This record gives sequence, C-alpha cells and structure tokens, in this order.
Amino acid sequence: MDPVKILWVKANKLLPVYSGGDIRSYNILRQLARRHQVTLLSYYDGTPDSAYESELQQRFAGAVCVCTRRSANTTLKRGLDYLLRLANPMPYAVSRFASSEVREELNSRYSSVVFEVVVCDFLDAAVNFPETLSIPSVLFQHNVESEIWRRQAETESNVLLKSLYSKELRKMRRYERAMVQKLHQVIAVSEHDRELMGRWRNPLQISVVPTGVDVAQFSSVAPRSAPQPLVVFVGAMDWELNIDAAEFFCGEVLPKIQSKIPEDVSWGAIPAKEFKSSKGPWWKSLEVCLVLWSTYRRQRLWSFRCA
Repeated sequence: MDPVKILWVKANKLLPVYSGGDIRSYNILRQLARRHQVTLLSYYDGTPDSAYESELQQRFAGAVCVCTRRSANTTLKRGLDYLLRLANPMPYAVSRFASSEVREELNSRYSSVVFEVVVCDFLDAAVNFPETLSIPSVLFQHNVESEIWRRQAETESNVLLKSLYSKELRKMRRYERAMVQKLHQVIAVSEHDRELMGRWRNPLQISVVPTGVDVAQFSSVAPRSAPQPLVVFVGAMDWELNIDAAEFFCGEVLPKIQSKIPEDVSWGAIPAKEFKSSKGPWWKSLEVCLVLWSTYRRQRLWSFRCA
C-alpha cells in the first residue's frame, strides 16, 4: 500500500501530552506517521509559542501551527464571551473555536488537493471546515458530545445552570448530528458511541478505534511485601465527567469496599476546586506527589486516604 497523504486538524495545543484525548491523538498520529505522510495542523489561542511550535515540528515533520492570538480566557472573560454568543445557533463549546485564519488555511489546503484524506480531530475543529468537502474527510469523535451535555443538563441542581446546559444540549445535538452526517466517515472510540451516532447515519460508515495503552511505556516492578489496598484513578480531575465518576465512586462504591476492607487509598489527578473542598466522610488527608504520567510530562496527583 502506498503512503497516504493525510492532513490532521487539531484545535488547541497537542503538547505536552496530558489529557486522554491528546494521548489518543498523539499516539495515533505517531503510528500513522511511520507509514504515511501526515501533516498536522495545530491551532491555538494566546500569544505565539515558538517553543511549542518547534517541539511539535520536531515530533511531526512539516507540522503547521496557527496562533489565533485570542487572549487566554479567564472565567470572567469566558462568561462574557458566552453571553455574546448566546444567540449563536452553534453550541458555545464549538463556536468559541471559530477562527478566520484557520478557515482560510483549511480552504487553501482543500483547494490545493494535495491531501488524500483530512481528519477532523474532535468536533470543535469542524467549525472551521469548508462547507463543501472536496477531499474525503473523517470526523474523529473522542466522545459523543451531546451525551455529555445531556448528562449535565439532567443532573444539574442549580436552576440557572440547568437551563443553560439544556440550551447548550439542544444546540450541540443539532450541530453534532449535522457534522456526523456531513463528513464522509466517522471514527468512534467504542461500540457504545458507534451505536449512539448510528441514529444519525449508516453505522457501517462509523468505524471504531478502541482506546488502548502503550504497554511499552511501562515496566513491571517487584511486588512489595504486604501491599496496602490501593485504588488507582488517573482521569484528569478538571473534567466534569471524571469529577462525576469520582464522586459516584466515593459516595456509592467506596462504602461497600470499606465494609470488606478496613482501609483504602484512592488516587485521582488534579481535582477540581469543588472536589478538593468536599467534606465527605471518605476524606481524611490530602497529600501531593509526583508521578510519571507520560514520557513528556510529570503530572501532580492528589492522593486521599480513606478511613
């Protein structure tokens, strides 16, 4: 098979490899680049970051970087930006990534017909794709985004937030369905996600690329004597779904474990403020340690001992 010329479009910086989505994208890109001609288009907010661009080009030859120069959003700025886009039919989680510079870059790439396949990495990048897709284009869905918003809308107790989440859910469902139908092929990360999106298009046009672990990155260690019971959770704790999962575990699952095991230690990555301030009965102490999260970054993990 001849090498395929692939354009991979990614919003936000890919390095350092930190989140689950970035880990997935990075490793798929790395493997594809071994056999195919991959050009990574990475666009990001803030000021131009020459160090990031240089490192990305070292890892992926020919990588193209576009700095949108939008200021990094504080909570206040993000709130004001949301209000300004409230009437926009697109969901805010997508519309905030719209960029005229990126749109021009993509229009140019599609017009040149240099590439044989274009990959839209995450739904948020689709906002800058041209209306007419003259090159076979693939939507890489790390999540079914409307399902995330459905969960938030259903479980939120604050009346105002519940209303906003419901509004964003309706926008996201319309937009996501349109994009799943628009691009020529869709990649899901699980059969469950494939089934959900199969409501919107022929499931035969939705492929599944399961999430895996690079076992070569890890090495085994000799077992320690009398190991203390340990529960490991390495999900990033600045994401609503992981916070929800950790709270469910601590509130519903942990008491059942503790009825069988007198003491337990649980680990989670960088908890959100709300989670750190929780005073649940499972919270006894808090420490900080450093662990090697990946080859490219050390990540702080919070550990809490459960009495």
